[in-house]
Amino acid sequence: MALQQKKRLYKKNDVITTEGDLSFEWYVLVKGKVGVYKGDILMNEFSERGVIFGELSGLLARPRTATMKALEDTEVMVVESSIDEVIRNHPDIANKILISLAERLAKTTDEMWAVIGELEQKK
Repeated sequence: MALQQKKRLYKKNDVITTEGDLSFEWYVLVKGKVGVYKGDILMNEFSERGVIFGELSGLLARPRTATMKALEDTEVMVVESSIDEVIRNHPDIANKILISLAERLAKTTDEMWAVIGELEQKK
């Protein structure tokens, strides 16, 4: 069974997702650059082809945790398949999602410990 997906193009500064939205589609970056915002603060950006993003809302069935904006003209594949369908019918993609989430968690953990270390040194 094929994934339900469609190509979508965004111009520079277009909003891809908005923090707080209740949409459950997720995305695969084809080309371009995407910024991750909490409020007006740019928290992260990525431009690697094949990066999966926006999947947390689908996995957790909760509102979007960040706003995503195109930082340059950007092309994505929008995937509308549920995570259950992906796990059942596309385990290779499910594996990629898990690895992506684990890598982001490891990066966030490293950054958190770096901040804690700096605070401890200032004491």
